[in-house]
Amino acid sequence: MDGRKEFEVTRKRPRNVGLVVLLVLGVAAALALVPAGGGTTGGKKPGVVSSGKGFGEVYAAKTATLKHTLFKATLLPKDTMSRNIALAGLGRSEKKVNLNLALKCWKNNGCKTGTGGKLKVAYLEQFGENVYRQMSKMEFILQALTYPQVGEIIYSSAHVDFNKAFADWKAAIAQGVDLIVTYPDFGDAMIPVMKQATDAGIPVATYAWGYVSDPGKNYLTVVGEDTCALGKTYAFVMNNQVKSGDIAFLGGFAGNPLSEGWQKCEQPALRSSINVVAKEPTDWDPSKVQQVVAGILAKHPNIKGWSYEFGLGMGEGGYAAYKAAGKPFNGVLTFRTDDVGMGCLFDQLKNPNLQMYYYTSGNTQIRVAFTAAMMKLKGAKIPPKIVFPIQLQNQRVRDSCVKGYPQEASATSLIPLSLLKKMYP
Repeated sequence: MDGRKEFEVTRKRPRNVGLVVLLVLGVAAALALVPAGGGTTGGKKPGVVSSGKGFGEVYAAKTATLKHTLFKATLLPKDTMSRNIALAGLGRSEKKVNLNLALKCWKNNGCKTGTGGKLKVAYLEQFGENVYRQMSKMEFILQALTYPQVGEIIYSSAHVDFNKAFADWKAAIAQGVDLIVTYPDFGDAMIPVMKQATDAGIPVATYAWGYVSDPGKNYLTVVGEDTCALGKTYAFVMNNQVKSGDIAFLGGFAGNPLSEGWQKCEQPALRSSINVVAKEPTDWDPSKVQQVVAGILAKHPNIKGWSYEFGLGMGEGGYAAYKAAGKPFNGVLTFRTDDVGMGCLFDQLKNPNLQMYYYTSGNTQIRVAFTAAMMKLKGAKIPPKIVFPIQLQNQRVRDSCVKGYPQEASATSLIPLSLLKKMYP
């Protein structure tokens, strides 16, 4: 893909890093709760992780690509088929595509690809109105453009309207789309239409661990990190850094599978001396984050830690709430996303009483979900779960404030930087 060299960015490393490195190495070892697959090159090309080919795919990706989006080239799914799909999906990001067409397709919520391909592919969102989802939309489009057999790309967002979500799915099924990728904000309530698509022979894949009951039966597969393991990694950090006192959980839309997944597993893994004093939805909206955090601070002024998915939401809304309350932005933060803006705020504050740990945003998981569905169309047997290992990063060691990237973006995305700048000028 155009712009591969743009991934070669530098990250600032702080002074006094020695002691912090020792801490992070210990944390990293304990936080890799899901075992990683080995990173062999197959004895073929140096700098490439490869394991063969099949079902129209080459199971290979450059080590640099994997490190860019996963932190380490070894943080791949453990089982063979899942690993093959991940390599094929992420490796496709290295193919050249028409970036101008991709931008037009992104702005217009769909397009004809001009290849004459017979396949019609759909990304159906129940909620698509934040930067994370819009970046995922672009990853989906870029992935689709690597397949000449794809002739049309369809996108829709239901704007958190359950009835519209159902109608969008029924319309896509009626149009005869060939595959669907989604994040199921409404969880199991989406099973009837997901199963309807599956019964019609349309592979349905979710990403960002958009877990709905019975993957492999009600739909093809769920891709992402196991969010229960994510919650346990958050707990590991809180247990070792907070030790005792009050912390709070923030989530997205009430009942969404991502928030529910980590929250239900972090709480029981915490020390008995740590109290979860609030567990509030925020709709992943920074303005609502500000309101929620302000309310929690008013009742519990000595909060020592926050667990959340959306780093930038806390960086914008949460920080604003602290400023309005006249309180220093102290504490331990655990996030799923590596948004550049949150990392830059952390660096600007230079606050020794603030700690931040984060995972990759995982926008590129949508590429793996797409490729899994394409392989299903070729007759592949797809695992019901494609699970990536988890390893949180310490902001003081691995800086997520990457120079040149838009504040809204995640630098672990595989969207070329030149294209990101056009998306978010």
